[in-house]
Amino acid sequence: MKKTHLMLIELMLLMPLCLFGQEFAKTGTAGAQFLKIGVGARGIAMSDAYGAVCNDVTSIFWNPAGLTKIVNTSMMFSHAEWLADINYEAIAVAKTFNNIGTFGLSVAYLSSGEIEETTVEMQDGTGRMFDTGDLMVGLSFARQMIDRFSIGGNLKYIQERLDTEKAWAWAIDMGTIYWTGFRSLRIGMYIRNFGPELKIKGTYVDLDDGNPVLNPDTQEPDQKSYLPYHMPMTFSAGIAYDVFENENRKLTLAMDLVHPNDNVERLNIGGEFTLFKTLSLRGGYVSPFGVFGRYDTEVENREQRNEYSLEMMNYIQTFSAGVGLEVTVPSLGRISIDYAYTDFGVLDWVHRASILINY
Repeated sequence: MKKTHLMLIELMLLMPLCLFGQEFAKTGTAGAQFLKIGVGARGIAMSDAYGAVCNDVTSIFWNPAGLTKIVNTSMMFSHAEWLADINYEAIAVAKTFNNIGTFGLSVAYLSSGEIEETTVEMQDGTGRMFDTGDLMVGLSFARQMIDRFSIGGNLKYIQERLDTEKAWAWAIDMGTIYWTGFRSLRIGMYIRNFGPELKIKGTYVDLDDGNPVLNPDTQEPDQKSYLPYHMPMTFSAGIAYDVFENENRKLTLAMDLVHPNDNVERLNIGGEFTLFKTLSLRGGYVSPFGVFGRYDTEVENREQRNEYSLEMMNYIQTFSAGVGLEVTVPSLGRISIDYAYTDFGVLDWVHRASILINY
């Protein structure tokens, strides 16, 4: 048993070598950032180390291949009190049809709440209120190809709205889970938000100290088109292993290596301890290992680079923790109520909750 655990630890340590590191964070190069917010408090409490663990309807938002573990029907309702008083709601349902596969439907919506408009002339506010909203509607399908291998995918409609301006596009997710046959070890891989660029319709006018920038030829305000921007595409590879499991206790450890197209790679490490198949305690940590090796031409010595890295660490997700309670309700099935807390450093704490019904 000790040799088995040592071998798994070595495998986890070697996983970061599978993907190359990036020298700097490409922040601000992709839009639709709401798609990167996790859904389902169970996976969030494990610091998003969930790609090889997911086995219910929340798999839609992590690795759709996990949908194949749904026996009949699974439903989920999720609420997140995001940063800056932003709310993020999601709902999903999936059903398995024998000899065909599992179909799913999901909707997620992010709302900023009311914001007061400001202009160059009235920087304290005009009195006019506006809001922003982001929407995702997805269709999912997953199938277990052989006993140890599942594959799944999502087709998603995505819309971003800023006041009256909108941008929309489609995107796909693809994922696989492979049960190795070595005890409970499984490997999950997925790619999310692969699709064309988003672009806001219409035009805008540049301002210089509050005055429109004129076209040198016509001496009229120069109408410009909005530039397109990329989806926040993410590739991830993860492993999960049940250290022990019996009628009363179960301990699962997991790790995901995540490679986004608009930031440094990160290593998500999480665990879940369950008692009597009812009470679950979860926790995890996110390590953005690419940050510490970042080279900046404006930073000349190692001490300054370390200070810069620690400063960046204060603005990103680090620790997560949570709890889950699962009970059986007659005529409804198994109901799970999950809560997750995430520490975003100086930004704030984020609280998320979800209700899962399996019947």
